[in-house]
Amino acid sequence: FFSAHHVSEPNRKYMRLLLALAAAVAAEPLYDFSSSALVELTDDNFETLVVGDATSLWVVEFYADWCGHCKQFAPGFAKAAGNLKGIVKFGAVNAEKASKTASLYGVNGYPTVKVLMPEVTRNPYTGKLGKVAKDYGGPRTARGVVDYATSLLPSELVAAVTDGGLESFLSEGALPKALLLGSKPAVSPLLKSLALSLKGRLQLGYAHGEAAPETATALRVDGFPRLAVVPAGKGAAESISYTGEMKAEQLLAWLTSHAGGGGGG
Repeated sequence: FFSAHHVSEPNRKYMRLLLALAAAVAAEPLYDFSSSALVELTDDNFETLVVGDATSLWVVEFYADWCGHCKQFAPGFAKAAGNLKGIVKFGAVNAEKASKTASLYGVNGYPTVKVLMPEVTRNPYTGKLGKVAKDYGGPRTARGVVDYATSLLPSELVAAVTDGGLESFLSEGALPKALLLGSKPAVSPLLKSLALSLKGRLQLGYAHGEAAPETATALRVDGFPRLAVVPAGKGAAESISYTGEMKAEQLLAWLTSHAGGGGGG
């Protein structure tokens, strides 16, 4: 090693410049939350926004601005959030600033991604709210995160409806009903998310349209996908068809207007 007086003045200036640049890069925020589908989560808002939300699945990344692996992962994580906007909620926690939350969830390395399940529980001794948090250990790619998150959306909230079962579906319970006749056999993540958002206010069902021609006829449906709402206590003849775009925000607004406690529209 050389002592400081063995380093020439130009070299000292160059080293100072490099250090200044390194510090600037290290301090640069990883995410611009103003132009992202990601929610900035902190010690102050985590419990309210995430833990207290019983109608959403949350994917949360714990990161540090200086972390190289976090910088590599950031574009993919932000892309996953955009791809699932309106279906799954995504948030990011600067673990060095929100150390209380990071510690509570056992974060000891970056990036750490956890999926918080919708169900909210209350500790009988402390009174604090809590959720089950599942660790994501898959590929650090948008596709990997999307696949894992959508696999955790609860499917039991969507009733399977087949020909011969429409009347039973409509008469079950006191809630208004909404039935999507789709073009594919499987229930989409979007429908699962809508069922979760409207849990306790509207019962959603799904029928594979081509396999349920009688159901389609009863609801006056002649193409797929088609969505119809049947008010509580009414029959298929009084169904109301959705005519808007099959996008999350528009669908949720329309279904909410027909849900229990909402107005028709």
